[in-house]
Amino acid sequence: MKKIKFLIFLLVLSSCNQYLGTVDPDYTPTNEITNIFSDLKIENYISEFELGDIIFPKFVNSSLNINNLDIEKIINTNKNSVVNFANEKIIVSKDKTLYLIDKNNQKEIEYKLNLKKDEETIGIFEFNEVIHILTNRSRIFIIDGQNLIEKADHSIFINTNPIILDKNLILLSFFGDIYDVKLDDYSISKKDNFIIKSGISIKSNIHEDNTTSYYLFNTGTLLTFDKNNYDYFNNYILEDLNILTSLSGFSELIDTPFSHNDYLYFLDRSGNIAVYNPISSDILWELGINDTILSYLFSNNGYLILMTVNEILILSNNGNIVNSYSHNKELPITIFNIEESIYLISEEGISKFNLNDKGKDIFYKNKFTSNLEIYFQEKNIYLKDNKSLFKISE
Repeated sequence: MKKIKFLIFLLVLSSCNQYLGTVDPDYTPTNEITNIFSDLKIENYISEFELGDIIFPKFVNSSLNINNLDIEKIINTNKNSVVNFANEKIIVSKDKTLYLIDKNNQKEIEYKLNLKKDEETIGIFEFNEVIHILTNRSRIFIIDGQNLIEKADHSIFINTNPIILDKNLILLSFFGDIYDVKLDDYSISKKDNFIIKSGISIKSNIHEDNTTSYYLFNTGTLLTFDKNNYDYFNNYILEDLNILTSLSGFSELIDTPFSHNDYLYFLDRSGNIAVYNPISSDILWELGINDTILSYLFSNNGYLILMTVNEILILSNNGNIVNSYSHNKELPITIFNIEESIYLISEEGISKFNLNDKGKDIFYKNKFTSNLEIYFQEKNIYLKDNKSLFKISE
């Protein structure tokens, strides 16, 4: 009976970030500003602090300054849509169609992709000022004026984002093979292979330190590469951490571990956090918050901001909880930062609050789904969920 309960618990935990509500087939965002966090409870206040600039999971330009959010729907998307930005254009894939949108006048061009059964776009990138499209069967197309041209068909099944370098693509196959594609002539060669551990596929970031690049193939499989030539390192960083930790373990990382002051930060969805040096095998500090971590931010001043189902926690660089906020939002999805304000995105909209001034918190009403991605582009922010691509501006 205990085993059955444990399996049920794992199934619930693995789906905690999935969207459970319903969304109207067509909806138009509206901005509605109301006071929120009126009953905000500061559970562990120490002192006012300067958060600094956010550097993980994505760098946020410190010059980005938006006081009042204007949320504009750009285009319909779906769960598997891929978005990229190049040359004042927004490129969006949806099923077998590619959309090229001019950011200035919203003019839209459609391209039809000649995809096979179960084939879909998995990556969009620019090389030599040409837009390239990569599919999960490792076919490569380019945009040439009004046409899409197929440049390569490598017939390798991939289910994770490619690693895009200056002149190369690193492809990770469904079976654990590592391939190098030279974009000058689209030739391909096998570099190595790796052992796939059990885990859930996610869109993870690529983080690096002075010598090494880190990438999650899935939530339980951490890959490490030489930063200069992307040769694969067959090491066991995650396995070693699980041997050394006093916590219950790390098996469902929410993102690729990131490096700060020679230590890697490991964040597990279960609520376990470890700051670990893989070279010295030293754990600087570790903490179990006994709550599911849904999203995180990390600043250059060493502050770790965590969003759980009910709270936003601010941790210092030595693992102490500086502040704790009860956000009381149903179905929270993720958080992002502009200057000293934290923005929490939930199913119903965006909640803004200032870390050091609790009297100016506001709410922007808009429907979102889970699997939300955030893109920072100059003075605008773009959000893509399972239904739409939005632009946030002032």
